[in-house]
Order: sequence, then C-alpha cells, then structure tokens
Amino acid sequence: MSAATIAGMAKRGYSREFKPHGDTGKRYLLDDIPAGLWASVRDTCKREGVSIRALILRLLKDWIESHGKGQG
Repeated sequence: MSAATIAGMAKRGYSREFKPHGDTGKRYLLDDIPAGLWASVRDTCKREGVSIRALILRLLKDWIESHGKGQG
C-alpha cells in the first residue's frame, strides 16, 4: 500500500468509507496475532493517525480488487 493511500485513509476514529449497509455489517474476531506484529501495527497507525479498522478494511478491499472481484 502506498504512502499516498495511507495518507488518504480515515484518521483515527470511525471510517465513513466503509459503512455497513443497514444491519448487514459483519464482525470477525482475529485472535493469536503475534504481540510484536500487533504492537508495530498499533504504533504505526497511531503515529500515522490512521484507524486500524480503516487499514484492515482497505487491505481487504485492495486484495479483492487485485483478484478482479468487486465488493460483494
């Protein structure tokens, strides 16, 4: 992900870019994230002023688009 993409992402807080439609938003719990990786992500997001939620959703969206699929 480019620096320009990260700079344009939602600043900390709730991202308006990824709003669930009605009551269809889903939750997913990801456990056993390596502590060092999570600390690095958290610290980098804090330093860049980017919400972790927006970062994860952007990564997922970019990955799906790179496989030629639209948003489901």
